[in-house]
Amino acid sequence: MEKAYIQMLEEFYQNGHSVLDKIDEREMELAADAILRAKKIYVLGIGHSGFFGRIFAMKLNHVGLSAYTVFDEINPPFDKNDLFIAISQSGGTKTILALAEKAKKLDGRVLSVTSNRDSALGKLADATLVVDKVDERVDYRVLAKIGDLKNQNFLGAIFGFNIFILFYTIIVMLAERLGESAESINARHANLQ
Repeated sequence: MEKAYIQMLEEFYQNGHSVLDKIDEREMELAADAILRAKKIYVLGIGHSGFFGRIFAMKLNHVGLSAYTVFDEINPPFDKNDLFIAISQSGGTKTILALAEKAKKLDGRVLSVTSNRDSALGKLADATLVVDKVDERVDYRVLAKIGDLKNQNFLGAIFGFNIFILFYTIIVMLAERLGESAESINARHANLQ
């Protein structure tokens, strides 16, 4: 009998391979352009999206950019031409939408990461990275124990894994464009803990 974590890895891999293969390369380039044009970058997601969004903000700082996660008390103000990266699988998360609208009113730009281009968030954003929720053809034998296509625990886990890979891909793209090395990136890693 195959170990559960090997089965789970295969489920994540099969889903991720299928979903990420559909990512539009031009959208990835536009997202990287938007990030590089911004003076400051603010990232927000709720739940799984929020956890992976925090990692993305950290890695943006590691490549030398100024990135923050929304709701941190020490953030500087959001200014004209700053970028708000709004992560919402559904594209309808009320908190995300309200802050995306506020970012636009402050003359900022919005990059949405969502599975629904036609959602309220997708329509509001200046640029959108579409990441499908899930490949329904995969046999989720292990992950099914936390839910199925109707359950947010399951869908959040799958979407989170996909955006984790997507965000690291963007970090690599940005590092290359900025001429960053492993050493320069590592020099910005936290060292107080």
